Amino acid sequence: MIVEHAYIKVIAGREIDFEEAFAKAEPVLAGAEGCRDTALFRDVERPGEYLLRVTWGRLEDHLEAFPTSSAGREFAAQVAHFFEGTPDVRHFDADRITA
Repeated sequence: MIVEHAYIKVIAGREIDFEEAFAKAEPVLAGAEGCRDTALFRDVERPGEYLLRVTWGRLEDHLEAFPTSSAGREFAAQVAHFFEGTPDVRHFDADRITA
C-alpha cells in the first residue's frame, strides 16, 4: 500500500469553506478505486495549511486511475478552487521501517 501526503495551502479567509467542502467531497474520494483511507489535518503552526493523507492500494490507483475517473474529477471540482497554488504531493511506502 501507498500513503499519499498532500500538503495544501488554502486561500486566506476560505478555510471554513474548504473544510465544509472537503467534508462533502470526502465520501467521493473515499469511494474512489483503490482508496483505503482518508484523513484531513489542520497545520497548527501554519494557519490555512492542511495535510491530506490518503492510503491507496497501489501508486497507480492515485496517479493513473484517480485523476481521469469520475471520482477524481468530482473531488477536484468540489475542493481544488480553494487551493492557493498546487499542493505538494508525496507518496510513501505504507510498510513501517522498524529497528
